[in-house]
Amino acid sequence: MALILLAGCSQSAQSTSSSPAPQASNPIDFPLYAPSTVLTARAWHEKTSEGALSGYEVIAESGAALGTLEAWLHGVSEDPPPGYSVAASGSGVDTAHRHAEELGAQFQIFEHVENGKRRALVVVVLDPVRFEEKAGPVLSLIDKYNLLPQALRDPIDQQAKARTGFTVSQALDPSQPIGAAIAAAKALSDSGQRGVVLVDAAKD
Repeated sequence: MALILLAGCSQSAQSTSSSPAPQASNPIDFPLYAPSTVLTARAWHEKTSEGALSGYEVIAESGAALGTLEAWLHGVSEDPPPGYSVAASGSGVDTAHRHAEELGAQFQIFEHVENGKRRALVVVVLDPVRFEEKAGPVLSLIDKYNLLPQALRDPIDQQAKARTGFTVSQALDPSQPIGAAIAAAKALSDSGQRGVVLVDAAKD
């Protein structure tokens, strides 16, 4: 599942943002950094090259500095909440961590079992201002990307990956750490605060 979350490319162009809901709450039993305010919480479904995934996405904001949020993420990685464990890592995960750090974000992938089904949880913390500055070349392509035939998407993906380390397809996939960060950057664009994102996923 961790490999799917890191390597799967979205095959459908579903929006990763939603309108802020009054008094939104966290439907995932993984605690957010405190204090945080939930901006959006939604169910999602996505088709990837490895099959269909579905789950929940939570975007929260916090006034804490990015370094504080990264320390919190490191802490819950060292001592996960009951029922959770850190997913196995490898060279692909390590590369993704380096790219995320360059963009003003960081993430961890956890695993847990719910109703007999193994699920993965991506937890992302980010500074939306720095993220938008660094990811700008890809963000400017996203709106037009969905209208293009596959033959034109491939060279755009290659160009985007060469410049930023990730493709536009990955940026549109909410189960990817980069896709989750982009959704949070959009939701936090007016607040100027840092973000915490939870994306829970399982194979359908």
